[in-house]
Amino acid sequence: MLKVFLRPAMIFIPFLLGICFPQAHVLNESPFFLVKWFLCIMVFTACLQLDFKQLKPRKEHFTIVVLNIAMGIIPYFLLKILVPGEPVYAVTAFFVGITPTATAAPVVVSFLNGRTGFALTGFTITNLFIALALIFLLPMVVGDITIDFVWSVADTLIRVIGLPFLTAMVIRKIFPKAKELPKKFKLFSFSLWSFCLFILAAIARNHFIENPEESVKTVLLIGLISLIICICNFTLGRIFSRKKFSRESSQILGQKNTTLTLYLALHYAGPLVAMGTIFYILWHNLWNAWQMYAYDKRKLQKKGKSAK
Repeated sequence: MLKVFLRPAMIFIPFLLGICFPQAHVLNESPFFLVKWFLCIMVFTACLQLDFKQLKPRKEHFTIVVLNIAMGIIPYFLLKILVPGEPVYAVTAFFVGITPTATAAPVVVSFLNGRTGFALTGFTITNLFIALALIFLLPMVVGDITIDFVWSVADTLIRVIGLPFLTAMVIRKIFPKAKELPKKFKLFSFSLWSFCLFILAAIARNHFIENPEESVKTVLLIGLISLIICICNFTLGRIFSRKKFSRESSQILGQKNTTLTLYLALHYAGPLVAMGTIFYILWHNLWNAWQMYAYDKRKLQKKGKSAK
């Protein structure tokens, strides 16, 4: 049971350290660009361990892709209409909603005794289709629909997703046993993710230091938008799937690859917009922690009854 509480606790440690050391924001700037490189490594390790035998696309997976894109587009246009004078809310909603499935989603599904292969297929399909959709959607949201900007987005996604994927495939072909390495070095990937959270928290704190006029109300509304989208994702994933896949579909749509859109938001929209995705990290991990706590509690209760 202690592990269940340690997981969410480990989210807050890098956040608190980043807030305490805002100087660390420079690690995301030249010549370091650590968030970008860490993202590439995390995508590489996730692709390195892909088991293609488990990939069996079902109609739920494509429904989730449609919902994933809709959760980026619909809140964006809705907030543009409702709050026309504050574009930051609409852009924030887009980056939060469009985020594809997290690499850790199949892991959480396995903790909940769900179908890991289904979740793994969902991760692969959503990341592929969302990356392609972003090439066309991101220029629209940023307001720069030019060939040069479209190519800039495509180039960025090729660098942080395409190249790590292709590199992983080549290495797997040459060294088949390489796919076992990520399982042996889980702590390494987790450490990279935690360090990314540290840098991102430092960036957020530094933004407010440099912009003291930034409204607390704005930040709270960004957090609220992020929370509403998180609730909608987990709920819609459950509703728009067959009952036997409801838990897995909910997880695939709700648990997000936040490092990807955090990097894109920082690169194309700025730290304030990236706050929405930072809030989402908190929301979906709190829900994950509760799910695992409730599942472990039910298991213990069943063991206690069977012992009697």
